[in-house]
Amino acid sequence: MLDEYTKTQTTFDEYAAEVQTGHLRWSPPHKNPTFWKDNARRIVEEANGALPKKLAEILSKSWDNDKQVLAIACSDVGHLVKEVPERRGQLERLGLKTRVMELMVDQDESVRWESLHAVGEWLRYTFEG
Repeated sequence: MLDEYTKTQTTFDEYAAEVQTGHLRWSPPHKNPTFWKDNARRIVEEANGALPKKLAEILSKSWDNDKQVLAIACSDVGHLVKEVPERRGQLERLGLKTRVMELMVDQDESVRWESLHAVGEWLRYTFEG
């Protein structure tokens, strides 16, 4: 049990540290569905939403020399919407939905793909009862 707590804590801490640097890479948490199921609520709620605010800051830049950062941030936003749909309003107030929608027409294919996926998560909850 302690090992599981340590593993979860470390993974969350590693993710949080990476986001705080502002320079995202496809590290394991970004693509791990279990990570998002276990940590999405914490990401949205901890420290008054500091990590989503940082994602908004990351997404506000063009990243012309490293479009991968935008793709990863869009992916993360999509995971947050999927796992904590009741907090969509909080994410929208940060400008995340608007920015992700803008990125649907980005020149970079991976940015377009991840932004479309994230917008799809928003739409899923818009049309579900």
